[in-house]
Amino acid sequence: MLLAEELLLLGLDPDRGTLVNNARQQLVVGLSGALIGELALAGAVQLSGGRFVAAGPAPEHPLLARVHALLAKPTHRRAVGQLRQVDKAVGGVWPRLVDGLIDQAVLGRRQDRMLFWTVTRHPVLQPDARNEPLRRVRLAAAGDNGLEARTAVLLALAGPSRLLEVIAPDGADRRHARQRIKMATELTPVAPVVKRVIAEMQAAAAGAATIAVTTSASS
Repeated sequence: MLLAEELLLLGLDPDRGTLVNNARQQLVVGLSGALIGELALAGAVQLSGGRFVAAGPAPEHPLLARVHALLAKPTHRRAVGQLRQVDKAVGGVWPRLVDGLIDQAVLGRRQDRMLFWTVTRHPVLQPDARNEPLRRVRLAAAGDNGLEARTAVLLALAGPSRLLEVIAPDGADRRHARQRIKMATELTPVAPVVKRVIAEMQAAAAGAATIAVTTSASS
């Protein structure tokens, strides 16, 4: 299973089939980072000169192949710009990953009619598919030992994807979990880029909200 698929599963309520929070935009950025992280673990991407550089042949997985092709182009000089392009390059990170998990019978798809709208739900059909990465990341967040590379990427991206409450459900454990996320981030080159993109996105949204309030007040 792809790291991005594991991260997406962590972000879903397994029974309700909806996000555990309202941070869809943050999670999409995290998923994009997870695809780059997967390539980095395979030695197919390196961070050099402030940008991601594709290396070696394209991977077989179609999503990873598209990201690899994107990073092979000298379109953006900085890693932040490259990361922002991943969602478009793969044709939508969220729908592509969800469709893939549905094809694997890991997720279902259900349309629930509410009073004035329809909610699409993706309940987890194979609990172990979510429980295994959840167990790994919770052990990593609670532990004090070194971090296995793949789990480190997952833990590092769970933080900016606003999944702290998932990996540390007990509030008393969250301070330590944050320290472990920081440690994992230092080991994961793509994680700081994800954090920066999300921070800039949130700052832009806050600025737009301020302008809207000011405009409304002056009208």
